[in-house]
Amino acid sequence: MVVNPLVSDIGNYAIWFFVVTSIATMGLNLTVREILSPWKKKGLLSISLIANFLAVPLFALLILKLIPLDSGLATGLLIVAAAAGAPSLPKAISIVKGDVAYAVGLTMILILATILYMPIVLPFMIGNVTIDKTNTILYLIVFMLIPLIATMALRARLPELAKRLHPIVSRSSDLSIILVLLIYTVILFTSDFTVRAGAILGLQGVLVAVLFILGSFAIGHLMGGSDPKSREVLSFGTGFRNVSAALVVVTANFRDPQIMFMVLVIAIFGIIFMMLFGGAIYRKKRREGTIPKLRVRRKEG
Repeated sequence: MVVNPLVSDIGNYAIWFFVVTSIATMGLNLTVREILSPWKKKGLLSISLIANFLAVPLFALLILKLIPLDSGLATGLLIVAAAAGAPSLPKAISIVKGDVAYAVGLTMILILATILYMPIVLPFMIGNVTIDKTNTILYLIVFMLIPLIATMALRARLPELAKRLHPIVSRSSDLSIILVLLIYTVILFTSDFTVRAGAILGLQGVLVAVLFILGSFAIGHLMGGSDPKSREVLSFGTGFRNVSAALVVVTANFRDPQIMFMVLVIAIFGIIFMMLFGGAIYRKKRREGTIPKLRVRRKEG
């Protein structure tokens, strides 16, 4: 069965909207002090870059050696593995009462590094697939770098306006990713049988997605050192991949719904596991009394 072109076009527009709003949400909340925060911890910053751009991609390649997948699903996994700097990382760290300033600054650095890293490294990681470097760079600049710089400038010049816009843009981003998931589910189930059969993952695909998220989280935890706050930021920073950047690359280069499906499935598992881990860390801090008592008193009152 042929996919309705209108449905496919709406899906692409929804992706662009999600990417721009997710990046804008972060930019509207950035301050200069937060941007500079990671440079005060150069050792941790170096480890963060190594974990995200070397350890995680190598781990994804190792998984595919052990558990081979169809070409489209494997490509989706590798694209996600190369995409670091999830815009929602600061929100996750805020929930667990971690080092939000470092998380914000690190996220921006990872996003900028990802824009440079993906067009260069992905052709070597995905040897049997052609990636248009020029097109990829252009898409990443237009849909990620420019919105980030524009919203940061707005935050610096008109902080009150940025504060009012932030919740609106954030909700719009949340709704748009739901729309993307719904549209691409429709596309998958209206494609021909062979594409559907491969795209619905199966046991191997689910196992790979789960292993990748858990392993990426573990890489950050192990490389985060002895400081609990550093481990938290690095664990979430490696485990929670930059789906926005991955979607930009997929849309700029591919038409195979399997690739998009794998990216979205990893995104869903990432959200689920980050919620579970975040809840566990928060409860542990409450038991240990490391959550500020003033905040608890306000709730009791």
